[in-house]
Amino acid sequence: MPPTPSSWARTSARERGSESGVALLELLIYTALVLVVIGATLTSLQTVTNAQAFQADRSTTLAAMRATMNRMTKELRQASSVDTTTSSASVMAFSTYLESVQHTITYRASGTQLTRAIDGGTAVPVLKNLSSTLVFSTITGGTAQDIQWIGIQLRVLASKGVDSVLALDSEVNLRNRTAALGGSA
Repeated sequence: MPPTPSSWARTSARERGSESGVALLELLIYTALVLVVIGATLTSLQTVTNAQAFQADRSTTLAAMRATMNRMTKELRQASSVDTTTSSASVMAFSTYLESVQHTITYRASGTQLTRAIDGGTAVPVLKNLSSTLVFSTITGGTAQDIQWIGIQLRVLASKGVDSVLALDSEVNLRNRTAALGGSA
């Protein structure tokens, strides 16, 4: 029996359904999956970028802390006396030699800065973002005026990333303090 026009139309529709092609629903699902993968990739990239910025900031801050600590320990090792009337946990005033000339140096932690002044001159910032102004402690060698050691505790906030405090501590022996003790060691 020859095919009728109505059966012919049904056959053509069936054949067309089996042809390969992409339906609109398949295209939407594929697009959604690609967007999820791209979103996850960008989130990971942002996390890595933030971690790298935090690490670079941390390294820069630690380098500044080490430079400040090195300068302070060098000057304190050469100190001949500490001004006990003005020195405290946030201020350290002492006499020391710079290029073979005696000077009075004052370190002051105030707010979020540590400053350094020579002979009462203009205070110059040497370290920023302090998290604590309690920087100095003293250890005496016998009498109250006989300061033998000075402890330095630098605490600085990292400016990027999570709120983390970087710490650097040192103890300095005042090697030239004999001038203040009248020649006794």
